[in-house]
Amino acid sequence: MAIRIGAVGFGHWFNRLYVGIEKTNGRIVLAKVLGVGGIENKIERMRAIGLGEEHYYRLEPRKPIPDEFFDGIDVVHISDPNEYHAEQTKQSLAKGKITITEKTWGVTKREFDDVVSYIEDNGMQKKAYLHLHYLKKTLTKNLPNMLDEYVPRYGKIKDVAATFFESVTADDIKRKGWLFSSQSGGLFMDWIHPYEIISAGAGASGMRLADVRLYIVNPDYDADNPTGIEARVALSGRNFSPGASAAIRVAKGAKTLKKAVRLNFESGAYLVLNYIGAEIEFTSKSRGSWQLFSSENKMIDSGEPTGPNASELLAADIIRLHSGEAVGIGISEAKRIYAPQWEYQEMAKERSLISDAAQVELFCDAALRLEA
Repeated sequence: MAIRIGAVGFGHWFNRLYVGIEKTNGRIVLAKVLGVGGIENKIERMRAIGLGEEHYYRLEPRKPIPDEFFDGIDVVHISDPNEYHAEQTKQSLAKGKITITEKTWGVTKREFDDVVSYIEDNGMQKKAYLHLHYLKKTLTKNLPNMLDEYVPRYGKIKDVAATFFESVTADDIKRKGWLFSSQSGGLFMDWIHPYEIISAGAGASGMRLADVRLYIVNPDYDADNPTGIEARVALSGRNFSPGASAAIRVAKGAKTLKKAVRLNFESGAYLVLNYIGAEIEFTSKSRGSWQLFSSENKMIDSGEPTGPNASELLAADIIRLHSGEAVGIGISEAKRIYAPQWEYQEMAKERSLISDAAQVELFCDAALRLEA
């Protein structure tokens, strides 16, 4: 019998999930959709995926998911605005459903910890799945084995530079009313992905936020909240030198698109990971690329890994969850990845937005050069 999914949210994250669902040969089927607003602007999309008006449920503002939405559903996929995730995750788990929550279980430490407590107190670790999709990126999954080879050869990681700059997209234009606001976690939470890579990929056992600088990179997106952030992060772990640190720079609405991480080894050699966006990943065999350089900036090795895309891997995890397996990151790793989020929320209160064009340009230039 097919695994029946109810999708809470009908936006770009749903579209990414659906890529994997379509390739399961009917093992997973989309059964219901819950969205904000009426069905008028969604009926064509519903019909395109084989669903009718009767399969659509409306989420009323500040109200729980309708009880009838859960009838006949095995898995609930939550990808609506982050501000709803904490209560929706608990409600879905209380109904006994496998619950896939995109990006975060809560937008504050209190919300996040409340969901974690609910999961642990009710023994629901095998039903609660926090989906952080850069954990499923092939480059991230391959990184531990690469470091097992390179760290003994080139020394431990002394510092890291990560840049995730996105240009203007239609999806972000639609979401900008809430995307950058603190009620949904803001840009820092939206781009939690570098912390996923450094924790799960590079093996950091500790990530402590040392400082942040907030920029208005694109005032057309938002002039009241940061559209660019530079974070300085102290790192620890078996692959890292004492005093290791990271410079993480994220931005939306930037002039140049770049998604890359540079890991600098003690010897002067360095490894660069070049990530690609979901749209390219889901429509091609590309999974990004990597290059290893000597201290003289000469390329030693490179590669373009292959394999299932992140959506296909998520679909495979859903099948495993349905069979009762423990899948995904554990509570302790989730807490480690999110620790900088809560430090940021406190630190950002004391920081002013930087809009000066020259300073914004310096921020962008350092990011594009992967300057640690």
